[in-house]
Amino acid sequence: MNKTLTGVLAGAALLTGACGGQAAHEAQGIERLAAQPPSPTGGVPSAPPTGPMVSTPATGSPTAGTPGAAGADDLKRAAQAALAAASGATLVSIESEENGKRWEVQVADRDGTERRLDVADGKVVSGPSLEDDDPEDMAELKNLLSAVKVDWTQALDKITATVPEGRVTELNLDSEHGKPVWEADVILPNGTKQEVAIDAVTGEATNPGSATPAVTGTPTETGTPTTTETPTTTETPTG
Repeated sequence: MNKTLTGVLAGAALLTGACGGQAAHEAQGIERLAAQPPSPTGGVPSAPPTGPMVSTPATGSPTAGTPGAAGADDLKRAAQAALAAASGATLVSIESEENGKRWEVQVADRDGTERRLDVADGKVVSGPSLEDDDPEDMAELKNLLSAVKVDWTQALDKITATVPEGRVTELNLDSEHGKPVWEADVILPNGTKQEVAIDAVTGEATNPGSATPAVTGTPTETGTPTTTETPTTTETPTG
C-alpha cells in the first residue's frame, strides 16, 4: 500500500513539473511578441482582397497633341513657330496636314515675297524656303497685305467665336471683290466642314454659315427612265 501511494505521489510531481515548464515556455513566447516593434500600419494587417480585380478607367479630356485634335491652339502654336523662323514676315496661309500632325505654313514679306515652312509639334521641320512667284503675283500680294487691318490672330479669334464647337484646320488670306478676306475651314464634331470668311478690314464674319455635309457613301447612278408604252386596242371587224 505504501509503495502504491509513493508511486502515485511521484507521478503527480512529475506531471506538475511538466505543466509548469510548458507554462513558462508560453510566457516567454508572449514576452518576445510584446517586445517586437509594431507593424508599419499600426495594427493587424488586413487580409488580401478576394475576387477579380476591377480597374477604373482614367477620366479627363485628351491633350492638345492627340492626333485629330488640330484646333485653334495647335494652329496658333504652329503659326508662331513659323513666324519666329521667318523674322519680319506675316502669315498668309496655314493648313493642317496628316490629321494635324504637321502644318504647312506660308508667310510673306511686305514686298510680296512668299516663304514656305513645315511645322510639327510646334517646331519648324523644314524651311523657310522661297516660293517661285512671278512679279505680278508678288505685286498683287503686296497690295493685298497693305489693305489688311485685321491680322490672322484676330481673324482666328472671330472664327472660333462664330463656330466654337469646331476645330480650325485651314486659314488663308484671299481677295474677295477686291478686298482682303480671311477664309477658314472648320470641322464640326459630326465631321461636317464649315467654311467661314472674315473681312480682313472690318473683322466681321461675311460667311458664317456655309457648311458642306459629310460624305456618307458613293452616290448611286441614275439612268434615263424608260417609257412604258400602252398597247393599243385591236378592233375585231364585224361581217
